[in-house]
Amino acid sequence: MANLTQNRNTRALALAGASYVDPVAAAVRIFKGAMVALDASGNAIPAAPTAAAMRGCALDDGADNSTGAAGAASVKTNKGVFLFNQTGLDRTDIETEVSVLDDNTVGGAGALKAGILKDITSEGAWVEIL
Repeated sequence: MANLTQNRNTRALALAGASYVDPVAAAVRIFKGAMVALDASGNAIPAAPTAAAMRGCALDDGADNSTGAAGAASVKTNKGVFLFNQTGLDRTDIETEVSVLDDNTVGGAGALKAGILKDITSEGAWVEIL
């Protein structure tokens, strides 16, 4: 898979009630429906295996800071259970940690944990971002 190039209607099974508003890193665009992580400076970026920390899923409109300095835009993220694309997972992986492969795909192995796989269907992986 590859990072999003447009907004995505990421379905939510449940929102955990935790939402955050974070400054967006310089020259970054975060699309609606993307998994969002924080870089080493604490700025929001599209989730990637090399990110410092997982943050949530961008709902609302995402954020376009593609021409701005760090913090010139902000993005709202939510915790909860969301449907993402998946690679290499099956039903035996339910209730295990899954990792970020890109901003809309999870898999079994990787440096940045996306959350807990709650279910897997023909549509994708339902992941609880903690």
